Amino acid sequence: MHWISLLSLTLKGSLYLGTLYISLTFIVPVTKSLVESYFATSVSFNLDTIYLNWNTSFPAITVCELYNSEKIWDTSDSLFGIEHDFHIDDFVGEIAFFRGICTSCEMCEKVQCPDNFTQLLDVFRSKCHELIVECQYLNNIFDCCDQFLPILTEYGVCYTFNSVQARKVAQVQFKNNRMTGAGNLKFLATADIQVNVHAPIDVPYLFSEGMIRETVLLGNNKELILNVIEVYNHESVEELNYEQRRCRYSHEHPEQRIGIYEFYSFSGCIVECTVTLQLLYCNCTSHFMAVPSKNSLPMCDYQGLICLTDIHDRLVAERKSCDCMSSCEEPEYNIIYNTADDKQDSEKDFSDIHVALVELPTQRYVRRVSKTFLDLLISFGGLISLFFNLSALRVVEAIFMGLEYRREVLKWSNRIFVGTLKYLKILIKLK
Repeated sequence: MHWISLLSLTLKGSLYLGTLYISLTFIVPVTKSLVESYFATSVSFNLDTIYLNWNTSFPAITVCELYNSEKIWDTSDSLFGIEHDFHIDDFVGEIAFFRGICTSCEMCEKVQCPDNFTQLLDVFRSKCHELIVECQYLNNIFDCCDQFLPILTEYGVCYTFNSVQARKVAQVQFKNNRMTGAGNLKFLATADIQVNVHAPIDVPYLFSEGMIRETVLLGNNKELILNVIEVYNHESVEELNYEQRRCRYSHEHPEQRIGIYEFYSFSGCIVECTVTLQLLYCNCTSHFMAVPSKNSLPMCDYQGLICLTDIHDRLVAERKSCDCMSSCEEPEYNIIYNTADDKQDSEKDFSDIHVALVELPTQRYVRRVSKTFLDLLISFGGLISLFFNLSALRVVEAIFMGLEYRREVLKWSNRIFVGTLKYLKILIKLK
């Protein structure tokens, strides 16, 4: 009887192991497919049209002053004297409105150039109250410089309305809903400017492709009518890691960051990545990014700017490969109407700027979690049940049966162990 039971147990064990071996050829690829599907499609987008109680973010409007040769000449005459070397005007213009290249910096080895770039910016760039006047939001007049706040950009210090980066507060200040109606902003500019329209979390940056950017020369008018598509993130989305949802929230900074901007955004990440590359190749960064009162980044002198000029093409290529994810909180703004550029010179001393939403949006995208870890667990449990007819109930049943028949199990285990030892001893003696 002992040998018959042992033979039966052996046959059952062999059958089980054989079935397991055959099943593994199916289980392994199916399990791999389940895991890959979980990480690849764990987030879905749905269209939401129940728009009655939405808060829609009014865009951030960033105003950057453009190069004006007449202003450069007049200010240089008053600062350096009428008899100054006129090559200095070219140098000052490239410093005050630096765009990544300084061709006139090489002459500084022959001519004594001003070396206090911070002072040059203070003199040759317009202040907020000099650049932006007569502001209205929803037909309510406000002090322009109370809401147009300074922000560091690759264009220098610009002035931005409704930016969370400038206000250093995570919540958007100006939102639109059924109570406020569609937002509209009006202001006057007293110089040639560049108007950037972007998400409140973003910042203007060089070579941006998806950002609305309009050049407005002095005396011309500009009207932009926009529509907005908001992206709402379901609460469960934040529980996923950023690699699964493929975007970052404003508080999720990369491990290596310089800290120029308070909150994470794709544009801010590109700017900081570019500064990192400048520090790597030239051991300094431009005077637009290195501001003593705001950070401790090393500022390039004219020799450093020559270095940045030499590697400009390389920087443009490498910044495209920066490891920057999109933000989870970026509304999309599209132009519905844009006034044509006036090619004729105007005698007006100001430009009239008007930016407005065409209407409150009637749809938005909702980012949801489509597959949670529980879904993966259920799928894996179904797979195991399919191949082995195994369930949680059977596992619990097996535990209780093991506890109930533990004496018999221990007795048979002991017999098998002792019998195996005796069999091995016999084999050893026969040898």
